[in-house]
Formats: sequence, C-alpha cells, structure tokens
Amino acid sequence: MADAIYYKVSYVVEGGTHAGAIINVDDEPQVGDEVVFDGRLFVITDVEELMPPMGDFGFLHAACRYLRDLEAHELDAYKAKASVK
Repeated sequence: MADAIYYKVSYVVEGGTHAGAIINVDDEPQVGDEVVFDGRLFVITDVEELMPPMGDFGFLHAACRYLRDLEAHELDAYKAKASVK
C-alpha cells in the first residue's frame, strides 16, 4: 500500500438542505471537522469508508450539517488556509 492516501469524499448534507458535493481531498475528514463548499460552512457528523483504499486512493462518505453561509472575506480565508497544506 502507498504511504500517502488521497480521498474522494461524498459529502451528504443532513436534512436535504443542500445537494452535497463530491470532493477530492488530501486528508481523511474527521467528525467535527469543518468543510466549505458552495460558499457554505458545514460540520462533519459522520465518516464511513465506502470501500477499502485502492492503491493510494480511498473512497469515503461523510455526513455533514449546514452551519451558515460564509461572507466573502471568510471564504477567502478558508481558501488560503486550504492552499497552505
């Protein structure tokens, strides 16, 4: 197995208030992590492996709960933080 695993994560929003997203990420999401997509902030409430990693790639399902829409300056800050990794 490879040293680093990259993940394709299917984010499903609880209550159907948003369609969710499928996003490639470098780090495995954890319960309590915050995630941003479509200019909105969500908190992850559950993470499950959809299938065992294949090579250096893992497939995960993450349930999340909508917290709030982000202001433009907040969105820029999240983008900057993500690019520093």
